[in-house]
Amino acid sequence: MQRNIILIGTMGSGKSHLGRNLADSRNWQFVDTDRLLEQRYQLPMAMIFKKLGASAFRQAELDVLKKVALYHEAVISVGGNFPIEMKTLRQLRKYSVIIGIRAAEFRIVKRVNRRIGKRPTMDYSNVPGFVQHMIQRWNPMYRRCDYVIDTTHGRTEDLIDQINQRLEKDGIVFKKRKTTFHKSFM
Repeated sequence: MQRNIILIGTMGSGKSHLGRNLADSRNWQFVDTDRLLEQRYQLPMAMIFKKLGASAFRQAELDVLKKVALYHEAVISVGGNFPIEMKTLRQLRKYSVIIGIRAAEFRIVKRVNRRIGKRPTMDYSNVPGFVQHMIQRWNPMYRRCDYVIDTTHGRTEDLIDQINQRLEKDGIVFKKRKTTFHKSFM
């Protein structure tokens, strides 16, 4: 029995957009680990990366991910700055279905260019070259995902249907979130 759906993939692949809509369709919560880091440090991602440096930034991402992986009925979008380490992926798989989100290079370039300066590890002087290198680094991770969805040409509703049909076909069951009711005393 699983708890969550975790979306991983390169920056600009569409994880946040798809994740938000997938969570809405399932009446689940949506969690974006980048936004949690921004809340924690009260800084934009680019400034957090600059302040912490690459190694400490990765550790901060990992700390957030370990906490949110224990949620129930959540669609979790994981920052795409770096590929997830194998030990982290194995740990996440215990509680979650891992869906790799990918897109064609031209689509990622277009998406990344819409948010110039917002992505901490992006080399904006050579976006196509950076994206090509990033995709190469991520490719081995996609082979380790439970499912891989390509967002290049798909409509969000169709992609959500694809995911839900695959989960149903494979008999994936998710543990329900416990709700507590508080009695009010007069």
